[in-house]
Amino acid sequence: MVYYHPGKVLEVFRPKDKEVESADSSTQALVETWDENIITYAVDPKIEKEIKPGDIVLIDYNPTSQQPFRPKMIVVKILRGEKARKTWDAYKSYFKKRPKLKIKPQAPVFKPPYIG
Repeated sequence: MVYYHPGKVLEVFRPKDKEVESADSSTQALVETWDENIITYAVDPKIEKEIKPGDIVLIDYNPTSQQPFRPKMIVVKILRGEKARKTWDAYKSYFKKRPKLKIKPQAPVFKPPYIG
C-alpha cells in the first residue's frame, strides 16, 4: 500500500538560516498534519529550496526498506494553488466528521506512601 500524509508547513529550518545553528546540511519543516498533529519532518533535498511556510505538502509514510514497520516521514511534494486547497480541505473535512473519542475520567488510585 502506498501511503502519504498531507500537512501545512508552519516553519522551515535550513542549515544556513541566521537563526539556526546546524550540525548537518539537511532541511526540516515544522508541519501541522491534517489530523492536528505538529511534527518536524525531514525535507527531500530536491525540494528543500522551494519549500516555505504556508505550503501544503505530502509526507511519505511508506515503510523504510530497513525497518518495514517504520515510516519514512519525509516531505516529498509541495502542492500549490487549487490542488493544495482542495487536498487540505478534503482531509480537514474528513477529520471534523470523524467521531470524537470520549474519555471517561477515572478515580485516582490510592498508593500508600513508601516507608523504607
